[in-house]
Amino acid sequence: MNRNVDAYGVEILSRYFDPGETPIDYQIEILRYCKEKRGERLGPRWDEISLPELPPKAVPLLSVTDLVEKPLQSTYRFWGSGLSEVFGADYTGKGPQDVPPKTSGINMEGGCARLILDRKAHFEIKDFETDAGLFGRALVLRLPLSDDSETVNKVILPH
Repeated sequence: MNRNVDAYGVEILSRYFDPGETPIDYQIEILRYCKEKRGERLGPRWDEISLPELPPKAVPLLSVTDLVEKPLQSTYRFWGSGLSEVFGADYTGKGPQDVPPKTSGINMEGGCARLILDRKAHFEIKDFETDAGLFGRALVLRLPLSDDSETVNKVILPH
């Protein structure tokens, strides 16, 4: 369990689970798809992922990020149109620090850092709380992608 407080005073409680525990049907389908594509490797390459092969309702809610381990950086390579509607803009080519209301960028103890260290997919439940109580919840599946089968250098996130 991980606790953080963002710049707006929202406390973020993160809990991590086995990726197969996601209750979201299209996340389960994408998890299965990525397992098939990766075989015995750490993860498939981005160029092995075919968006038309993914569940149609998932693609608008999908993001893919490029990851750099040192110093830890993340840049959105793909930002689904549904995410643009939710967040009010297309963040392709930008980083987490550019997506409101988050202003602190990528968290050194957060999900992408964990993905790089653990080198395996995970499912995160993030609760957002204020002094008034629960503000929101996100169910995040992170799946590693690897160009060299040794390093997590991209992540696919069906939100």
